[in-house]
Amino acid sequence: MPDFATLLTSETLGMQAFWVWLTLGVIVLGLEIMLGTEWLLWPAASAGVVALLTLTGLPIGFVFQVIIFSVLTLTLSILSRRFMKKDAPAGDINDPGQRLVGKTATVLEGFGGSHEGRVIYDGVEWPAVIEGDEDAKLKARESVKIVKVSEGKLVISRAA
Repeated sequence: MPDFATLLTSETLGMQAFWVWLTLGVIVLGLEIMLGTEWLLWPAASAGVVALLTLTGLPIGFVFQVIIFSVLTLTLSILSRRFMKKDAPAGDINDPGQRLVGKTATVLEGFGGSHEGRVIYDGVEWPAVIEGDEDAKLKARESVKIVKVSEGKLVISRAA
C-alpha cells in the first residue's frame, strides 16, 4: 500500500496528463458555450491551468492534479459570485418609454390652463400631461422634465 506522499507525486498518466486535462477543459468549455450558465467556465479554466501545470515537469501526481483542479474550481466559482455580480435591469428593457424618464423636453405649445399640451424631445413631438396638481401654465420653449410615459403620453413636471 503506497503512502499518501507517493499518491500525490506518482505520475500515473505520464505525458498524456496534459492532453487529458486539456480535453476535459475544452469539453466543459463547449458545454458552457452551449448552455450559457457561466458556472461551467470556472471548471474549464481550472482544467486548463492543471493542463499547463503538467507541462512544468513538476512531480504532480494524478491525485494532486485532481486536488488542484477541485480547489481552483471552488475558489474561482466563489470569487466569481462575489466580483462578477450583474445588475438587474430596472423595468422592461424592451420598453423604449423607460429610456425617456428623467430626460429634459421642451414645451412646443403653451399649456395654458389645461394640464395637456405638446412637447418635443430629441426631435420627436409628444403629447404631454403635467404631473399632479402643478400649475398648468407652461410657456412655449420652456424646459420640462419627463417623469414617466403613460398611455402614449409623456407625464412631465417643471425642470428644476
